[in-house]
Amino acid sequence: MDRQPVSSPAGADGAEELPSDVWEFPFRSGRLCLDFVATLGSRGQLNLERFREPGDLERWLAQAGLGEPGPVSPADLAAAVRLREAIYGLVLLDPGRRRPDAARVVNQMAAPAPLAPELDDAGRGSAWAPGGTVTQALSSVARDAIDLLSGPLIAQVRSCAGPDCTILFIDTSRPGTRRWCSMEACGNQAKSAGLRQQRRQARLASGPASGG
Repeated sequence: MDRQPVSSPAGADGAEELPSDVWEFPFRSGRLCLDFVATLGSRGQLNLERFREPGDLERWLAQAGLGEPGPVSPADLAAAVRLREAIYGLVLLDPGRRRPDAARVVNQMAAPAPLAPELDDAGRGSAWAPGGTVTQALSSVARDAIDLLSGPLIAQVRSCAGPDCTILFIDTSRPGTRRWCSMEACGNQAKSAGLRQQRRQARLASGPASGG
C-alpha cells in the first residue's frame, strides 16, 4: 500500500527533518506535463505533496511560465491533483497501475480552450495573452500530455535513477541511456556517493594502521 503524501515540512514521517528545498518545484523533465507530475515528489517513498494549498498551484503556474491566471480555488486545486495523477498513470509503462478513468480525466481537462499565446511587437518573442484562467492553464497542461502520450517521445520517457527521486523526464541523449533527471542535481549526488563509498572500501581494504 502506498504511503500517504507528506503534506508539509512539519508533517508526518519525519518531514520536519527534510531540507527546505525539497518543497521547491522541480523543472527538470524537459516537458510541461512531466514537470506537472513532479509536483508530487519521491513517489512511493516520501510522497512529498507540493500542492498543499491553492496558492501552491498559483506559484507552480507562474514558475512553469503559464502566466498568472488569477486566484486558485480549492476546487481548482483538486482538479489539478486529479489531472496530475491521471497523467502519471498514463505515462507509466505498467498498465496495471493506471487509473481506469485516466484517459477520460485528461480528455475532460483538455476540452476547454487552452491559454492563447501572442507575439510581441517585434514578432520574435511570445507570451500568454492576459486574462487567462486556471481552467485554461490546466487545459494547456492536459493538451501537452495528450501530445506526449500519443507521439513518439513517449518512448523516450525515463524515470530518474536517483535513490529518492522519481522524476520522469524526456531522454534526449543520442544513445538514449541518460539516467538522471539532472546531472547537476541527482547525477552529482550519485557521483559523490560513489566516491565516498570507494574511499570507505579503500580504507577497509588497507586495514588498521600499525601502532608504534
